[in-house]
Amino acid sequence: MAAILPRRLPRSGGAGGPEAGSPQAWGRIRPLQKEDKLIHREDSLNKNESMRAGWAGVLISAALLSACGGGGGGGEAPAPTPPVQGVAIPDNLAIAAAASTDVAAGTAFTSNAAATTGLSFAWNFGDGTSSTEASPKHDYAKVGDYAVTLKVSNAAGASKEVKWTVSVNNRAHVQGLSCTGADGAGWCWQAPRPTGTVPLAFFFIDASNGWSVGDNGEILRTRDGGVSWTKQPTGLTTRLTTIRFSDANNGWAAGDAGALLRTTDGGARWTLQPTAQPPMTGASLQLAGASTMVMSMNGQVRATTDGGATWSQASLAQEPMLSADGALWWFDNGALRKSTDLGKTSTVVLPAAPSVPLSGFQVFGNAVVASGTSSNYVSGQGWVYTLSIRRSADGGQSWEAVVPQGLPSTGYFSQGNPQFSDASTGAIVANGTLHRSIDGGRTWTAVAAPANVYPGFSVSYGVIARGVWMRQYYPASGAGTVTDISTDLGLTWRAARLDYGSQLTQIDAQTWLVTGWDNVTRISTDLQNWKRIAGPDADAVGKTLQAFWFFDAKRGLALSAKGDLMETANGGLDWTVKVGGLTTSGYYSMLPRFQFVDAKKGWLLAADGRIYLTDDGGVSWLTPLQSSGRSITAFHFIDAANGFALASEYQQSQPRQLLLATTDGGKSWTQQATLDGRYNDLKFSNPLKGTLVGNGGAVVVTTDGGKTFTGRFSGTSAAINQLAFSDADTLWAVGDAGLLMSSKDGGASWTLQTSVSLPMTGLRGIRFLTAQQGWAVGDSGTVLMTTDGGATWRKQFVGTQSALTQVFFVDARTGWVAGNAGTLLATGTGGQ
Repeated sequence: MAAILPRRLPRSGGAGGPEAGSPQAWGRIRPLQKEDKLIHREDSLNKNESMRAGWAGVLISAALLSACGGGGGGGEAPAPTPPVQGVAIPDNLAIAAAASTDVAAGTAFTSNAAATTGLSFAWNFGDGTSSTEASPKHDYAKVGDYAVTLKVSNAAGASKEVKWTVSVNNRAHVQGLSCTGADGAGWCWQAPRPTGTVPLAFFFIDASNGWSVGDNGEILRTRDGGVSWTKQPTGLTTRLTTIRFSDANNGWAAGDAGALLRTTDGGARWTLQPTAQPPMTGASLQLAGASTMVMSMNGQVRATTDGGATWSQASLAQEPMLSADGALWWFDNGALRKSTDLGKTSTVVLPAAPSVPLSGFQVFGNAVVASGTSSNYVSGQGWVYTLSIRRSADGGQSWEAVVPQGLPSTGYFSQGNPQFSDASTGAIVANGTLHRSIDGGRTWTAVAAPANVYPGFSVSYGVIARGVWMRQYYPASGAGTVTDISTDLGLTWRAARLDYGSQLTQIDAQTWLVTGWDNVTRISTDLQNWKRIAGPDADAVGKTLQAFWFFDAKRGLALSAKGDLMETANGGLDWTVKVGGLTTSGYYSMLPRFQFVDAKKGWLLAADGRIYLTDDGGVSWLTPLQSSGRSITAFHFIDAANGFALASEYQQSQPRQLLLATTDGGKSWTQQATLDGRYNDLKFSNPLKGTLVGNGGAVVVTTDGGKTFTGRFSGTSAAINQLAFSDADTLWAVGDAGLLMSSKDGGASWTLQTSVSLPMTGLRGIRFLTAQQGWAVGDSGTVLMTTDGGATWRKQFVGTQSALTQVFFVDARTGWVAGNAGTLLATGTGGQ
């Protein structure tokens, strides 16, 4: 191999010039020219060894000079450039961002390296977009779970990477609503508001501040006398039946399965208490101050004196009464007993009187009034009723026998024992007349009956709340039953508008609460004008959505039970009537429904049994002509032109069901077949292949467009209510008694689903968003969800016991369910 060697230069002729061959001279070596000869390696082998060493030195010097940028000047070479030093990246690099956000919410992302200068950032948001900002904000366009990646680098080329998962929801249409989960998660009440749960009990500490309890662990709070209510989280789904507060902050709530909750901040936080063994369902609550509470049922007592830190349990002969000083009082075989340690020990403070057994008592501080009635038949007089009263002024240590004066010598006490409002003032009904005492029951004076009672009619009296008496009578004018209320044991009376049998509660001197037979609770300050604050909406039936359809997360259409075609532009929060009184109920039973094949083309089956058509997304509707006496009960369109419908009519006074077909989008229909049996729904996968389902587990299939049908074994005798496709080949069906089944061959064979146990719970509606994700709804607030194509189903808690009939989802997180009594629930988190 040949080597190219530099050519030796002649010595310089100038004074002081470097000698040829010296290192200084080599600093001015000229480039190799064309005329320079190449010295081959084989020739160089004959050279002197010393010359070879000299040439090596020259080459080394030249290389050093070249690395320093050339020679000359005789100065020192500049120092080499130091290596780049990068800013340190945190060893514990971490993303700081919300784990849950919403579509178009401007989600903020940052990290613990964001404030460090000299670093570069590369964000990948998992949806195909990125950013190089240190702390960017990002809008997600679709719901879902996204894997976010951050890569941080420095100038030296070092980098670190960290990942984060963000769940994107769509909660815009549930903001501010009462939801089953925190921060708008789960299912939320769009109607009625705040919820559709009927409260089972109320407690008000004044005219403005009150609470209610009900199904599904619900506690509501009002600060404006029931005008508005807000839901307080409890963490329970168990029914709550009673609630009590000792003051504005300290309260207790109890319910089924021994559920017991306590709050010390007015209900902002409720804490689940230990459960009595065995659990006490339907127990009553009594309070004595902020820390003492007695829970009792059928003589079983569970109590605390330290706000629930410690508990005691006791078994008593009767339900006890808790006095303000924390003592328990109860009767045991006619003897009055008292306990000062919440039932652990007790003493008899008033022995039983064999002749006149005591059966009632009231405690007013240290004053105690015990009473009882007895009856004896006296010849010539008939039954003689005797009232016995015992009084104590020292908390039961000593007693005085009181001999009542002024009561009839014969007759009966229709309301039992006297009712006292304090230690002195009491009232009792004897022989149908109200008597009043102001000296502790020693003397009694009859209260005059109203002067305008219809001749031959009597006045009825009753105690409707502690210290509150009601009298009712039929007036001489015949104008209707008169109801009067007295809060001073009959001394004065006020006219009241009150439903008979209503439960009346006095909140303060002016404010009253009443719950009627209709389960509606109302409030009044004059006993005449009542304002609804809770309970079923009188118009709830008419507001029930019989059918709905959503085009996206905001716009939807609905048909109400009273025939109003409505539209929403904010995801169901508000509805406007587009066409009022559109339909009237028909004779045949049907399931009103919408179906759209695109944003414009759609159909509506209304309660009058007619199919309405739209080509503009529901702005206008066309009503086609249909045969007189024929009513559509179900339909399904394969595409914009081809569809099928079930129709009912009478033929020679006999009902029959028909299958109709259309090829022009429903403008005209032709009869395909007369059907045997009663079918509730139908689905077609193409113009020839379809399935019909009905009562008694009936399933028939057709492969010729409905001209002929073949019966298939369904494996059930329950009514099948609705069908849905999860993909082009898979059909799902729901029905009575928890029926949930599927077919992968167009209805030819069926498989019952057993992953969810729903005994006797009817399923009414089913819809699949994708082949994997679907929902089914039914009675008792049932909502089922699958994310694996129906292999497994799980029940979602929705916060209602109403029957649900419809379900609709526009994406994996945004959906609605509707049901009876105007129930409309929405979710922006997929119901989770």
